Amino acid sequence: ILRRRKFLEQGYNCAPCHEGVEETFEQLFFNCPTAACRWFSLGIVWRCDKYIRSYTLLIKKDFMQPFFMEIFLIGAWCLWNERNDYIFNNKLTPKPCLLEAGFKAEVIKHLIRIKQSLHHSIICWLEAL
Repeated sequence: ILRRRKFLEQGYNCAPCHEGVEETFEQLFFNCPTAACRWFSLGIVWRCDKYIRSYTLLIKKDFMQPFFMEIFLIGAWCLWNERNDYIFNNKLTPKPCLLEAGFKAEVIKHLIRIKQSLHHSIICWLEAL
């Protein structure tokens, strides 16, 4: 992602994991240990697969909630913001409890964009995290 934008200041490595791996879409959102930890805390476990779309459908079935895509998109948004805070604002990754609180707050902010019929289920799911 950084290479495509020719952002050279900090190199092309995945910012969240510090493992010297080039940042790609798959690395940032699925293969990075930091991302894997975030997804796991939401009950989503990714396995390396070059067919992300088909694998996403399998994970959706495993998630067993009618609001998988909403959680997936908000989770990806949170990862993207965390990455940008690190790169552009020099903010380190917060403690897991702060990340969980931030994710919950982000979901609450997005409820207005989510079907009304899913609100109660999502709130119950968030409380169980």
